[in-house]
Amino acid sequence: MKAWKDILYTVVGISPAIGALIVYNELPETVATHFSVNNEVNGTMNKGIFILVLVLLGLVPLLMRVMRAVDPKRDNFNNFSTAFEVKRLGATLVLAIAGWTALIYNLGHAIDIRRIIMIAIGVLFLVMGNYLTQVKPNYTFGIRTPWTLASEENWRKTHRIGGPFMMLGGLVALLCTFAEGRTALLGFVGMIIVCSLIPTVYSYWLFTRMKK
Repeated sequence: MKAWKDILYTVVGISPAIGALIVYNELPETVATHFSVNNEVNGTMNKGIFILVLVLLGLVPLLMRVMRAVDPKRDNFNNFSTAFEVKRLGATLVLAIAGWTALIYNLGHAIDIRRIIMIAIGVLFLVMGNYLTQVKPNYTFGIRTPWTLASEENWRKTHRIGGPFMMLGGLVALLCTFAEGRTALLGFVGMIIVCSLIPTVYSYWLFTRMKK
């Protein structure tokens, strides 16, 4: 793994924190950090803590790099390095977009945070679903249930259906951006649950079937 990627991801990841420091005096002492389905503020924090949180979120790509290095099955990462880097880049961009969106809002600009985040996550799901079938057994990345980790065949078959479901979830997330309020939230959360639950149940079903 080239060091320039770690540097690039880190710079992009902490860029909202850098931006917040540049405009520190323009930010209110208490900044909005959580929003309702109607884009109304329902959570706040001190701006100093807000910047610290942005820094920590920006370091997530490096944390993923560390997790890969200590993974007991780290040698398998060589077989899906592109998929892992795509996820790392995707996580970096989604977190950076979320940070910049919150920062711009707190500077007094009208912005639909809910829609922006849904679009970012929807695109991430679409892209990652396309790569999920390439992922080999590991403890860091993928559909890691007790049953997929116990069997390479279970892992392979579960990821074969998990990838398309993740892509479908990404499409649903994008469609939810056209809905309003609670409808959008229910559709979005429902998509997350379905995309997580079906592969999990399927991996257990495969496990019980293989035991027979």
